[in-house]
Amino acid sequence: MESLTPAEQIITILYNEIKNILGDASPLNIEPNKKNLVMLVGLQGSGKTTTAAKLAKFLKKQGKRPLLIPFDFKRPAAMEQLIMLAKNNSLEVFGEMTGTPIPVLQKALAYMENNKFDIGLIDSAGRKEIDTETMEELRTVANTFAINETLLVLDSTIGQGALKIAEGFEQYIPLTGGIFTKYDSSAKGGSILSFRYVTGKPVKFIGVGEKIDDLEIFHPERVVSKIVGRGDLATLAEKAEQTISREEGKDLFEKIQNDTFDLNDYKNQLDAIKKMGGFSSILSSMPVIPGMNLNALSDEKMLVKTEAIINGMTKEEKANPEIIDGSRKKRIAKGSGVTNHEINVFLKNYTMFKKFMQGTKNVKSIDQILKLR
Repeated sequence: MESLTPAEQIITILYNEIKNILGDASPLNIEPNKKNLVMLVGLQGSGKTTTAAKLAKFLKKQGKRPLLIPFDFKRPAAMEQLIMLAKNNSLEVFGEMTGTPIPVLQKALAYMENNKFDIGLIDSAGRKEIDTETMEELRTVANTFAINETLLVLDSTIGQGALKIAEGFEQYIPLTGGIFTKYDSSAKGGSILSFRYVTGKPVKFIGVGEKIDDLEIFHPERVVSKIVGRGDLATLAEKAEQTISREEGKDLFEKIQNDTFDLNDYKNQLDAIKKMGGFSSILSSMPVIPGMNLNALSDEKMLVKTEAIINGMTKEEKANPEIIDGSRKKRIAKGSGVTNHEINVFLKNYTMFKKFMQGTKNVKSIDQILKLR
């Protein structure tokens, strides 16, 4: 502690206190060799149905056999949406929705047994507000069947509104955890802190995008690190490992160390960044760097123009960007369909990116980067 500045000490204390509130990562309570039921509950518009499909895909990748069970008897579109999501992502869905809730769920359980599904994901009814009829229906289900997990799906952007919603559901059914959607659009963790403080239950997953694979296990220490400005390099390393091979990583590392990183490498990195969710996704995981505004890089539309600009350059210009003068800019702009101003913005972004990459030169080896996991 003596080696830290007062500001760093405060951040460290804050980090530890928030981490204590959020607790540790909590896996799903799934019992082997049994038929497990996971019920998703939440208000309409929270992303519950989409989250059900994401969770099914997540479990399928882990070698499980999940069955999606639509359970909204008043909004036919909910069932249609779930069926469409299942069809587009090679997931299984139970389609017999005739009758009353309890008999339908009993049929779903029999279907699971006969077809060897090990997890049933119940997409329960969502309403614009908590109403007694819906809550009593959920309570009946919870009292009739052995539910392994009852997870409240909440929109991360509602902030302190999570307090009221969590309290409302807790009055009727025993929640075992939460899932927060749209976490990629909210750099803060206020709603998660509110949920944890009110219910004392763990957050199991966070939704970090619109794609079917954009569901991540909730790691409290990573979220707290982002809240206090330290970034989330562990998640970033995982994404990078899925996108960039070790050989490509070593090649890039050597170029950074030897100051030979040029526009050809920049274009390759932009391609990798697109696969990792774009600049906005990556920057949300980066630590705060004083004096460097990396948000200037996050214009996704500029990525398309950047590719056109680089393709319009000669080999010499790509290898030595510093030779690009006024006449060269004019030629490149005309050939790539952009303005001189956009060429200048591109070169500024490249310089900023290169400066940021050079900031990693104190890392001794590529293995140190990979060990961030």
